[in-house]
Amino acid sequence: MLSEEVELIEPPKKSVVVGTGKGGVGKSTVGAHLAAHCAEQGERTLLVCVTSQDDDDLGIKEFGRGVQPDGLPVMDGQGLYRSISERIPLVPVRDVRPNLDVVPGGVMVGELVPLLMARLMGHDGPGVVLSLARALQPIAPFYDRIVFDSAPENDSLEQLALAAGRHLFVPTRSDASSIRGMGRIARNFKVVRRQANPWLRVAGAFLYASNPTAVQLHAQVKEDIRATLGDGTPILSTIVGYREKPAVNARRKGLLFNEYAELLPKSAKSYDVAAGRARVEDVVPEAIVGLAADMRQLNLEILDYSKKAAE
Repeated sequence: MLSEEVELIEPPKKSVVVGTGKGGVGKSTVGAHLAAHCAEQGERTLLVCVTSQDDDDLGIKEFGRGVQPDGLPVMDGQGLYRSISERIPLVPVRDVRPNLDVVPGGVMVGELVPLLMARLMGHDGPGVVLSLARALQPIAPFYDRIVFDSAPENDSLEQLALAAGRHLFVPTRSDASSIRGMGRIARNFKVVRRQANPWLRVAGAFLYASNPTAVQLHAQVKEDIRATLGDGTPILSTIVGYREKPAVNARRKGLLFNEYAELLPKSAKSYDVAAGRARVEDVVPEAIVGLAADMRQLNLEILDYSKKAAE
């Protein structure tokens, strides 16, 4: 996508890209939880979902959370597409959580690919990779923290997020396919940093949805991470354990892990289901407590490593 020099745009100092070359490794879930955590800590935060996948960990679409902007719709990636296609500032859904605004992703984000390619071949040239950075510039000063959920499905979209952010965090699972997927973001990282965003840094990589006790396997994965992303790649110690049921249930309810965990004291029990007084989906799995704790620790570590990368 890039081949010539472009006029640079320095990304916001507290901007984080969560990205990897393969879907299904927790990227969007981590991005949503990180953004919500920053907002909960009092930082005015913007989450930008640069992905055509219909991820909705925050319940914006399914449960109508947040304040929709006046005018044309922004859901399903329509707002992000319009901002880049019409060269206008990003328009987020406001207050999805206190202090948290979101530019939703969705199917229309995928329509950016032919638009970007046409502009690449036309007047914009290689500077097209900074389209998102330009759309962000007018509103960035209103936020203390910006988090990008980067697309795993397309190089052009992944480069948009990398060109707009400062610190890249790469999640992976332990399987070979996930490790190979990191190779693509490594290539995009190198191209974008060299030609469009010299401020970009790999601030860390981490394992997601893995068994924390698999020490030998994780040692091999860490070797693979550094072989792919570079010997100096920081590797976070927190591993969010694999707990499928509470994770799936939380997303279905449009709740973050900590929000879902707060329902546990008043949750129906399995004996209520057996007695016909409740449905299976009314039972909050106790494993959500550990899952929420893991995610909180990961958020804290990401922010710590982001701070170190800025030094």
